[in-house]
Amino acid sequence: MPDARRLAVALVALVGLVVAVLGAWFAITLGPSGTAKLTTTASEPLVIGPSTLNRVAVPVTVSATSQRGPVFLAVAAPQDASDLVGAARHQQVVVAEFPARTLKLATTGDAALADPTRLPIWRATGQDTLVVSQEDAPESVLVYPRSAGPVDVTLTWMRGSWFLQSVAVLVVGLVVMAFAGRWLWQRRRAPGTVHGGTDAHERRSDTGTRA
Repeated sequence: MPDARRLAVALVALVGLVVAVLGAWFAITLGPSGTAKLTTTASEPLVIGPSTLNRVAVPVTVSATSQRGPVFLAVAAPQDASDLVGAARHQQVVVAEFPARTLKLATTGDAALADPTRLPIWRATGQDTLVVSQEDAPESVLVYPRSAGPVDVTLTWMRGSWFLQSVAVLVVGLVVMAFAGRWLWQRRRAPGTVHGGTDAHERRSDTGTRA
């Protein structure tokens, strides 16, 4: 039973270590401002769907830069964005990769996408930067470079409480690890102490008997 208890406490200490490492990583990654970023490079017009855009109820800033010129950004209802790109050649976000903090893209379609900048489906538009408030979620964003070429895209969420939550996780992990480690250390030294005390008591008993 003692060995099983030590094993259980050791596992608790390991869990505490993992939790502390995760908390530290998130605290360092998010920073005091609580900023989370995901990046990618698109080679075609890009659709960012609600599964990424509306993942959390926090405004998201979509930024796009191209060495070839300005980038048109627009937000629309997901179905409208899907109908727009249709069979045209475009890319879409399929998964947000963490902790790599990148967006994985998939390319579909063949025909060139016609200039979408003047269509009436857009709820909001911008050049190079667009903020999606989440008030009308679900929504999709189209990233459309006005000139062909690679576009660097960044999605940014910011919430100060995320940093505080990360620090809290770090502290909880450290506390759990400290208590579990202290228990293991005390039990590691205890057998020798108890054994020594028992031997001394037995020696005193033998001396008293002989006397």
